[in-house]
Amino acid sequence: MNPAMDRIRRRVREQYGPAPTTPTEALAHVLKVLADEPDDALMVKATDGIYGDGVRTGLTLGDLRALAAQLT
Repeated sequence: MNPAMDRIRRRVREQYGPAPTTPTEALAHVLKVLADEPDDALMVKATDGIYGDGVRTGLTLGDLRALAAQLT
């Protein structure tokens, strides 16, 4: 394996922990990795333009943060 990639993998595991194995862990992992992103960042797009020009539906990072708070 490439030594540079080994260093990157080691650093990521140290910073973000092990790979998530459950949906709850996956959500926590996403929020940790994207901690500096704004609440209005669209993470999951459901529709785009169906409800009008420029109207998108889905889940924002703020929505995911709110859902995570409800789980704790």
